[in-house]
This record gives sequence, C-alpha cells and structure tokens, in this order.
Amino acid sequence: MITFRTYFFCFLVLALSKVFAQNNKFDFRLPLDINTIITGNYGELRPNHFHAGLDFRTHPVDNLPIKAVQDGYVSRIKISRAGYGKVLYITHANGYVSVYAHQKRFSTTIENYVKQKQIEQQKNEIELFLKPTELVVKKNDVIGFTGNSGSSQAPHLHFEIRDEKTEVPVNPLLWYSIPDKVKPVITHIGLFDLKDSNQISLITSVAVDAKSNVLITTKNTLNIKSNKVGVAFTGYDQADVSTNKNNIYEAKLFVDGKLIYHHQLDNISFDDARYVNYFGEKRNGIKLQKCFPANCYGASIYKMSANNSVIELNDTLSHVIVLEVYDERQNKNSISFFIKSNLLSSPIVPRITNAGCDKDYDIVKNEAVLKIPKGALTRSLFIPIYLNKLGILTIGQKDEIILKPIQLSVRVNKPVIGKESKMVLINEGNCLIGKYENGFYKTETKQLGMFELAYDTIAPDIQWLNKPKPGKLIKNVLQIKIQDKLSGIGEYYVFVNEIWQIAEFDAKTGTLICETNLNGKVRVEVTDKVGNKSVKNISL
Repeated sequence: MITFRTYFFCFLVLALSKVFAQNNKFDFRLPLDINTIITGNYGELRPNHFHAGLDFRTHPVDNLPIKAVQDGYVSRIKISRAGYGKVLYITHANGYVSVYAHQKRFSTTIENYVKQKQIEQQKNEIELFLKPTELVVKKNDVIGFTGNSGSSQAPHLHFEIRDEKTEVPVNPLLWYSIPDKVKPVITHIGLFDLKDSNQISLITSVAVDAKSNVLITTKNTLNIKSNKVGVAFTGYDQADVSTNKNNIYEAKLFVDGKLIYHHQLDNISFDDARYVNYFGEKRNGIKLQKCFPANCYGASIYKMSANNSVIELNDTLSHVIVLEVYDERQNKNSISFFIKSNLLSSPIVPRITNAGCDKDYDIVKNEAVLKIPKGALTRSLFIPIYLNKLGILTIGQKDEIILKPIQLSVRVNKPVIGKESKMVLINEGNCLIGKYENGFYKTETKQLGMFELAYDTIAPDIQWLNKPKPGKLIKNVLQIKIQDKLSGIGEYYVFVNEIWQIAEFDAKTGTLICETNLNGKVRVEVTDKVGNKSVKNISL
C-alpha cells in the first residue's frame, strides 16, 4: 500500500530536483543531483565570519557524488585538518571559480593525483595549485564525494562561487532560480543609542507578532531617552520546499518615508569576514543585525547609508520607521512603527582614546607593544595595558571587536634559559604561537583580554585505538589517538618498514587514520607546534 508519506517523499524529491532547473546566466548546474535542501545560505552570521556559500544537506548520508557545475579545470586542491577539509577549486572560462568543500574523498583520477603529490612531498596536509591542462573536467563529471572533513560538524557539501580575479565569493542564490514565494520573517526589532558613536548601547528590543507584523507591546510607539538612534532587527528566511531558517538577504530602512539605509549580503570578501561580529550582535539571547555601519567601515554589503544611518530626533514628535526585508527572489516583508524621543539633547562626556579605526596606531608600554593596523577596530577607544603580580597581562577588554590581526610583543623579564623556543602565550584559553626575540615574545592576536606566558615542554600523547597484534597483517586501517594539551598538534607521520604512509588527521576527534596493507615495523611520529616530539613503535 502506498502511504501518504511515500507520496510526500516522491513529491519532495521531484520538487527538489527542479529547484535549480532554470538556467542561470552561465548555465551552471547544481553540484548534487539529489537532496538539494539548503541548510546554510550565503551571508549567514557565523562565529567570526559571514558564511561564504551554500550548505547542502546530505546528513545522515555521506559519500554522495559531487559533480562539476560547468566545464573547467581543477585549479587548486587543499587537504587540511580544519577549515574546508578536503576541498576542490574549479576555474571556469567565464571568470568564476566553483568551490566544493568538506569532501570525504575525491574522484579516482583526482585522488590518485593528490596521493602522488603527497608521497612526493611526504606531506599529509597539502595545498596544490594546478595548471589549466593538468586536470580538465567537464560539466556533470563526478569530481568527489560528500563527507564531513575539516571543521564540518555533520555531513554536508559546502559550495561557493568566487570571482577568479578578486577571490571574493558571490551569492549563488542570485545565480540559480529557486522556487520561492515565501517572504522573510521579522521576529524582533532593536533600538541602539548612538549619541556617542564610540560607545553604542542597546536601548530596547521588542518582539514582533509574525502574523500581524506589529510590535508586541502596549503601544506601537517606542519612547526613548536618546536623540540619536540606530535600528536593528532579527529574522529569518525560508524557501518553498524547506523549513530551514536561513538568513535574510537584504534590508532597507526608511524614516518618515526617506531611505537612510540599505544592505545586501553579496560580494563579501574574506578580509571583511570578522566584520560579522559588529554587524550581528547577540543580546538577550537573540542576534540583532544592525542597520547602521561602524564608524569608519566601508564593507561591500552597504549599498546606501545616509549619515551612517543615525536617526536624529530633533523634536518630541512621533516619527514613522519602516523596515523592509527581502530574499534573493525579492519576496518582501515589512514592519512599521513609531519612535519618539523624550530627550532632545544629552551631553557626551569626553573620553580619552589611544587607538581608532582611521589609521595605524602603536601603543607602547614597558610591558607590551601593540601595533594596530588601520581598520582593525570598529571605533575609537582607550586600550589599557596592565601587568599584575602573578604575571598576567591585561590588554583592553576581551569582548572588543577586532577585525584584523594585531601584532603583539610582550616583554619577557626572566626567560627560562634554553627553553625560549618552547614559549607560548595564552589568551583567554587560546594558545598563541610566536617567536621569542630580543627580550620580547612576538605574536599576533585577534582578541584582547588576559595574556599569560607559558612554556610547552610536554610532547604529544599517542595511543593506539586498534592496536595491531604481532605477527598479523595490518588490515585496511590504522587508527591512532593523538592529542596535545597546550600548543596543539603540528606535524604527524606514519612509517611502515621505514616507508612513509599517507595519513589523515580528524581534528574533531583527535584520530589519526592510516590506510595500509603492509606488515612489519610501524612507527608513528607526532610533533606539537613548538617542536616537542613523540614516537610510538610497534613490530609485527
């Protein structure tokens, strides 16, 4: 008997197979034949970065064939324990590059090519740049299989389209036609006090009734004690065949009928990735997207911002605010409400600053030296440096938004002689690797807060997970647990009868995997990031 569930499944597969069927401007196909539900769209607000592409759900299945979206050649291949894991880059004649990340394995031809290079270089984690004639692919060719490699938390395919010259990812949903008549949803409105642009603060956040699109409050007028205000919102977008809540593509803000702000999430460069920490701010359990830019930041997402989108209230009248949001198919939703100021003027207390975002800044103290590049900060502020009696160095506030790496040199008063190369710097639980030089430990940081010098003298730990028995052939796979408690795993090698073997490190589980059918003497060598080395031997 054919059940309703069976009918629904057939309908869903048919619908999904047609989701991207309409031709785009370059006739790109989709990288998967089935299961094309988007679980993460372009521009989603991720920790420390905007999502640069589309995530296609394959969970709980992996090993699905990935196909080239158009003719081209494999221009780059990278294998790493984190980030995109096993990833391919295909360059196309139209000036764009398609990216396929978190693969389980590559196609046979590509896999053999990579293994040959790994053996030649005796490197497990490798990055290769290819010539146009080395690995040519045609549209619809299988180039790999979906998996969970790198920093992926579940099996899926991460897919991008990048501009070949600038390497800036574009929004694929502007290329592919998706059946989508579902308008975005606004769930919250937030108001920020902007009277001091270097010290903004949340005034209020109000929930929105999704059915009526009005604020859930006793009145539709928000009375505020500030004459300079910024608007923010929280919301999500969905498509016809998916209930997954993705980010909203576009927003416009009007005050008394005048457009003062407009953003679109497209063409976000990797240099702008950390700007997400300013653009989206989590307050009271919700992440508000600000409809006003940072003081001196010109990210490409901003299409228009009048007077930095500051709403100046120079009277005690009610002013109408309209927020419009759109998805890539231009489905529109909007909400209107009123704001009214109860405070027409408020003095700004002068603040001492020693750094800003408009130029390079150097902060030189006896304890440390900071070199802050232009654009690293979102505002002007004072960054204090203080060393306590326990040797803990405090530099500014740990929650300060840092957009670019800051060069940091920490004075070392009494280095341990002979162990200078084992020195590390601990920052809020993170281990920073650098170099001791001329009485200073020099490194880079993307976070302020507390810093403490330490020495890593303990080598990594190696444990067999499926220890081979003496005299028996190693079958298929060696599984080895490797971990390091401070600086982290650096290099790792597996030798069988002194022959180097290809091994893969899954950083999520700390598991080193080596496929081999050899028997004899096995040696595993693991070093951490400051050169401490462990060796494990077993004879078969």
